[in-house]
Amino acid sequence: MSAFSTDDVLGNRLDFELARDGFVARMRDDAAVSSAVTWLRREGYRVVELDADAWEDDEQMHIAFATGLRFPRHFGRNLDALNDCMADVAEADYGWDASETGLVLSLSGFDRFSHRMPKTAHSVERILQRQGRYAALFGNRLLTILS
Repeated sequence: MSAFSTDDVLGNRLDFELARDGFVARMRDDAAVSSAVTWLRREGYRVVELDADAWEDDEQMHIAFATGLRFPRHFGRNLDALNDCMADVAEADYGWDASETGLVLSLSGFDRFSHRMPKTAHSVERILQRQGRYAALFGNRLLTILS
């Protein structure tokens, strides 16, 4: 996918706004998230929805990412391994197809997860921001919505 153009700035495109503001955005309103997901799918993005509120521990979080993004069997189920696998996702090795417009991760219940596991949640958010920037280096779009 090519980089955004000045037409995207003037057109107030949601994907441009998400990328411009750091590749990870917080949305508090469920209706806004639903509307965003619908728009992104219509624009050709693969959207992977994960329920962060269901994660009671690191293991459940890692399993959710591994399942949703089809990580390889050797995924180490720790934050370093999550970062490594997300780099592969950013390069479109798995989790989505580079012929698609991009990949959007929608993590619902992230604020509640963050209250239960603040250090892990902060690390996950930083990994997603870092890998969103990394994906952009290849012309790939990896965006995240936290709600």
